[in-house]
Amino acid sequence: MSKRIDRRAFMGATSLALGLGITGCAGSSINPVGESNVSGDRDGENGKTVPRTCVNDVAHEASLSADIRKLVDKTPLMDTHEHLPPEADRIANLDKLDSTPAPDFGMLMCHYTDSDLRVSGMSGDDYKKLIGRNLSPVEKWKLVAPYYERCRHTGYQICVRESVRALYGEDDIREDNCEAISRRLREQVRPGFYRRILREAANIEHAQVNSLSNPVFQEIEPADDLLSYDLWTIGIASGVNRNTLNHCAGAEVTTLKQAHETIDHIFDKYGPRAIAVKDQSAYGRRLNYEDVSDEDAAPIFARYAKGDRSLKPEEMKAVQDNLFRRCLWLAAVHKLPVKLHTGYTAGHGGMDLARVRDNMTDVARLSREFPSTTFVLMHIAYPYQRELIALCKHYPRIYADMCWAWIIDPASSVSFLKEFIMAAPACKLFTFGGDFRPVELIAGHARVARRGIALALTQLVQEGWLAESDAPALVERIMRGNARETFDLDRVLKNQKGT
Repeated sequence: MSKRIDRRAFMGATSLALGLGITGCAGSSINPVGESNVSGDRDGENGKTVPRTCVNDVAHEASLSADIRKLVDKTPLMDTHEHLPPEADRIANLDKLDSTPAPDFGMLMCHYTDSDLRVSGMSGDDYKKLIGRNLSPVEKWKLVAPYYERCRHTGYQICVRESVRALYGEDDIREDNCEAISRRLREQVRPGFYRRILREAANIEHAQVNSLSNPVFQEIEPADDLLSYDLWTIGIASGVNRNTLNHCAGAEVTTLKQAHETIDHIFDKYGPRAIAVKDQSAYGRRLNYEDVSDEDAAPIFARYAKGDRSLKPEEMKAVQDNLFRRCLWLAAVHKLPVKLHTGYTAGHGGMDLARVRDNMTDVARLSREFPSTTFVLMHIAYPYQRELIALCKHYPRIYADMCWAWIIDPASSVSFLKEFIMAAPACKLFTFGGDFRPVELIAGHARVARRGIALALTQLVQEGWLAESDAPALVERIMRGNARETFDLDRVLKNQKGT
């Protein structure tokens, strides 16, 4: 009869085995197993000799992992991408019956998480009930529980659980605690809760916000020591909207020349206070912004300004191309990095993967044509992240941003970080952006990111690619130093104060 192995013995043996290579201890080239100096300690249970070198290596690797994790946990993050509404709006909407998502645990499942729930089979009507105000938390839990169970292993759902741990001291959402979590979420929505969550729960030094509450630039909450804002170019260029242009101009814009003057005015007015230019036009079109002359674009724009609905798609693209290339030129003049959405698209059931695949090719061309413009390619261009690494290695002004990526695919993000560090200059990388509307979910995303950063760096050291002594400087650089330097946060803070 074979000897029964209980779970504890199995896990102990497995842990030791994972620390060993085929020829000996992982990372040990001095005393590999099988050489003459494998003196060791006696294992009292089976009488065999365990090489002392292996014991030391396993202990060292455990200590190394813990040390790197402590370093990553204590280092503040520079958050390069959020969609936070003004805190005052969250507070004002607390008791508005027509405002969704409701301030209960359903809010934690309203952004990105909802996509996994829907792909797992949840209907649109049930999702509306989940974020609405007509059901109690327990009723909502019974509604969502079957779908949550189907996708609880994904990065989106891990982020929900990490947020619950960070903010409410619970390890998961269940029927027996969903009411308490909902009550605590609601109670925390009061003046200063953005700062408490970002600084105290997430250890975020500063967050950059692409506000969806204003078509160009958020002025309700000025940039301060906690938040700064992107200059948003969708409505004025890449997805040009007549109402947005007219609003910014304070008059009706009828000619291409007036449109250019309006865009120039926007950059002059907001450029000194903006942290970057942000554009997510890749959701609706390719990033192949071609050099359309003013002469060719002017008559098309004139027709567009009159509301001509007969414009062909290629004509509308020509206007967008002309206007957005002006923005790219102005971004260089004002020394504003240009953040471009690349890669995976939010939502479900509509992603054009062929267009996603072309993102890197299109941006490479733009970088050649605008050599003075800094391009920040967001979301690691997932699932084409290796192409992004190649661009960052080759083009001086192309940078990679890991915002959102940690919860799209945590495992691939760990691999990406390792591969990037091995291939491209470390100064070209930003490692965190929550990309959320609800501030509560940023806390969980930051925990997921810290775990991934620590794991990637630990593996690089254990595999012999990175020296332990290099880890502290590298952590400081990729978690906060690069973002502060590249986006010139000091400039924004100085201009915001008018000094």
